[in-house]
Amino acid sequence: MKKILIATSLFACALFASDGAALYKKCATCHGANGEKVALGKSKIIKDMSKADFIAAMKGYKDGSYGGPMKGLMKGQVASLSDADIEALANHIIK
Repeated sequence: MKKILIATSLFACALFASDGAALYKKCATCHGANGEKVALGKSKIIKDMSKADFIAAMKGYKDGSYGGPMKGLMKGQVASLSDADIEALANHIIK
């Protein structure tokens, strides 16, 4: 019984895991298909960031503690993202 509960829990976690590729679709317009663009001529190239820096930037945009000229725009883009979503985005874009 214990093995069944553990297997069921792992399966449920996999089903509800955030899909970085799906989440990234709204980002690609400005940041490029692979995070290779300087968004609106003002951002860093996100594919070149470390995973830790990317996550810190996303959380900073979300809480208002990070950002330059596009701070307001980005705050709106990340407002609804969970920590799991941010992690999934990082895993998708940072290689």
